[in-house]
Amino acid sequence: MTSWEQLSIFDSSTPEFSETFHQFEQYDLKNYIHDVETIGLKNTWDNICQFLLRHPNALSNLFDSKHISALYEIGLAIEDKLYKKKRGQYCTPSDVSLVMAQWLQQCEGNAVCDVACGTGNLILTYLDLIGHKKARKLISDGDLYLYDSDAVALKICRTLIAVKYGTDIVDSIHITTGDFLDRTIKLPNNSKVICNPPYFKIESIQKSWEQSTVLLDTKEFYSAFMEKVFSQAKSTVIITPFSFISGTKYFTLRNLMCKIGAGFIVSFDNVPGNIFRGKKHGIFNSNTSNSVRAAITVMRRDENKKGFKISPLIRFKNEERELLLTTQTLEKTLPCCYQVISKQNPCFKKIDKSLEKIFKIWTDKSKYKIKDFVSKSSESFLIDIPNTCRYYTTASSKKLDRVGSITINVYDEEVFNFIYCFVNSSFAYWWWRIFDGGITYPVNLLNNMPIPFNLLKDEDKKFFNSMANKMIKNESDFVITKMNAGSIQQNIKFPESYRMEINNRILKILGIDSNAEIFNVIHANKFFNTKE
Repeated sequence: MTSWEQLSIFDSSTPEFSETFHQFEQYDLKNYIHDVETIGLKNTWDNICQFLLRHPNALSNLFDSKHISALYEIGLAIEDKLYKKKRGQYCTPSDVSLVMAQWLQQCEGNAVCDVACGTGNLILTYLDLIGHKKARKLISDGDLYLYDSDAVALKICRTLIAVKYGTDIVDSIHITTGDFLDRTIKLPNNSKVICNPPYFKIESIQKSWEQSTVLLDTKEFYSAFMEKVFSQAKSTVIITPFSFISGTKYFTLRNLMCKIGAGFIVSFDNVPGNIFRGKKHGIFNSNTSNSVRAAITVMRRDENKKGFKISPLIRFKNEERELLLTTQTLEKTLPCCYQVISKQNPCFKKIDKSLEKIFKIWTDKSKYKIKDFVSKSSESFLIDIPNTCRYYTTASSKKLDRVGSITINVYDEEVFNFIYCFVNSSFAYWWWRIFDGGITYPVNLLNNMPIPFNLLKDEDKKFFNSMANKMIKNESDFVITKMNAGSIQQNIKFPESYRMEINNRILKILGIDSNAEIFNVIHANKFFNTKE
């Protein structure tokens, strides 16, 4: 792809190029930065939008909506390096926008709304998908609604729509500039919504907002947007952080979702590939990836059907992105059953459909949890567990030299041997992926993990005694180190054969006729090698 640094925005050979706007003839990134620094972001975009409206043929392939989004992000960064960090803005990539637009096309609702539209990546993709004739009819019928708190971004979005679909109908677009959470701002009846809301914490709750339980519980903008959209729209396609799927403070949001209707959620890990790829202008740590683990939720209001199909946490490599990001592939990750939230089932579970039976047997047959065997005595058996677990969990019999770890003391040697092996199995890692999968392993989540100690026979106890002794004896041989934030962090990387041997034994104890290789799907750093 040609860079902004290499080419001008406008082709001066365009017949309609006006001498009145001669300053755009050689307009490039350098000129743009100069304008933003000199006359400000608003005035710069006023000039560009005015030019495009008078000379729509100047909208070349270089100056399309994707590049405009990048330019606008750069402009925001110039005006305020903290702006995007404070506002939690993440531009929706074009391939993700297309997937969301395709799902929106299948949704019910006459009025089409883009909430937090920004410069228009999502809505422009949708309009392009339905075709020029249908897009013009949608606009001219007054069924297109755009919402954003940023007046400049809204103006850019409106301009791009006008240039592509006609300035004669642009006044039919409903534009709402302001705080979407304000109770006076409402979605139209019979609407379907596409949305990429802001991702950041709410520092103070405004009096103009509805003081809902979800808002008060979560204090997150994205969840407050979800609540309002779900409550007012007929159907929705929305991309957000995935934390609402299982996070404790989002219970009221999940409960509300299941009372309103039904749908599905696909969630994505952020390594090795990341949904929000690309440089994040305006954030000091402008890496090519970020820590947002995203989820796309598709929801419809339904009086009869309730609940959601939940995908496992999808991990993919960047070279798989094109094949992965299709509606057909993503929908294949969904199980058949809908999960409904209740006090007895407070979290959505991210379980690969090939492992659903194993999960049910494991949780049904296990009569104990790890916390049932934890001792407060420092003289009992120690298990140290690094709290960051990218591809596996490990247990050590002694403290590792690292910043973050979970240390538990177990009072009984037989229990110690079993828990030590269980944490080094796929089960403990899988438990984390089901209910979290973020950056660290929450202590409470580990303590509440079910363990089938009640099913152990004498021969099983002998196996775990032998296995634990072998692994403890060899722990020092498998210590690995990694530099993180300027300090060395230790971990243990046991041979995969140890984990496979433990997995097979646990599956046998649970009465499951499967091979340990069935867990490859949760440890893989690719998508297609375990799905095909």
